[in-house]
Amino acid sequence: MQINMNDNINEKSNIREIVHDLKLPITSIMGFTELLKKGSYDEKSKDEFFDIITSESQRLLKLIDEILKHPEINEEENQNKCNITIQVNKYAKAMSPLASKKNIDISLNINSNNIYVSIPENKISRILTNIIENAIKYNKERGKIFIDVTENEDRVNIIIKDTGIGIAQHELDKIFLKNYRSEACKELNISGSGLGLSIAKKFAEDYGGTIKVTSKLGLGTEFIVSFPKMKMDEK
Repeated sequence: MQINMNDNINEKSNIREIVHDLKLPITSIMGFTELLKKGSYDEKSKDEFFDIITSESQRLLKLIDEILKHPEINEEENQNKCNITIQVNKYAKAMSPLASKKNIDISLNINSNNIYVSIPENKISRILTNIIENAIKYNKERGKIFIDVTENEDRVNIIIKDTGIGIAQHELDKIFLKNYRSEACKELNISGSGLGLSIAKKFAEDYGGTIKVTSKLGLGTEFIVSFPKMKMDEK
């Protein structure tokens, strides 16, 4: 019996990606559960926390369904669209317990409530949560994250900017490589798998999107996620 070492390597890589994707909604659910235990909230916030826990639990189930589903089964066409402003709001809130542990403020600036892009919600969720998680993880104590959604005639831009440790210029072309971790992360002993950005970039490009990054060491990083905007007759 001949064993293909490349198949074994690919299988291990896929398992790591699956575990990475499952970790984010679990982290969010645990964060809001901790907030509920503390009890320092009003009734409106309590209802919002439960809504997010429910939403993240549903997202977790969808991820598990994806893992169990045959990879060649295509998603239904009517699922390949989402309201980007709703998704940005949802996942900025979902990541807020993680941000609060470092006293990081997340600021949203969204000028429209009806911007649609042609990408399934479960894919945009993984793009947003991976980039926002990095903005939190590599930020400074009491740092800030600014999330802006802008649009022009043809495209929608999601801009995620942080006040974190930044990325060296010679590393900017490497950060989307699978398993790559920056020199600063290693020096500061910041945990991570090096998978999040590679997953985000793949999903964006699969649906006609792009991800661009600019950064300065010690000053922060800015990601711009851009997608073609759905026209009125496509919605």
